[in-house]
Amino acid sequence: MKKLQLILTIFLISFTLQAQEKKQNDTIKIEINSNTKTIYVLGGIASVITKEDLAFAKKYNVHFHDFGCIAPTNFEEYEAKNELIFDFLNKTYGMQWQKEINPSVLGFEKWKKKEI
Repeated sequence: MKKLQLILTIFLISFTLQAQEKKQNDTIKIEINSNTKTIYVLGGIASVITKEDLAFAKKYNVHFHDFGCIAPTNFEEYEAKNELIFDFLNKTYGMQWQKEINPSVLGFEKWKKKEI
């Protein structure tokens, strides 16, 4: 009986995690298809978004979101969202934008290494 309970518990946990992952992936896909493309950056007490970042945002029709001094607990989710935006920028504008973006943007260096 205890074995059956253990198996059921493991199954339910596994099912719940898969459902949450699917929901997260759907949310990311919806965001990339929206008109507002957001690039997430890790800040501090003062904003890390510069004049150059604002010019980049205007030129490539994106927005920056600075988390400020409270960093998100789920970095992977925001890195994945940024990676989709980076892929979108590559498809839409070629590779020129990569020379203009601030390399400290969340997940950019990691994404760039995958592209090579």
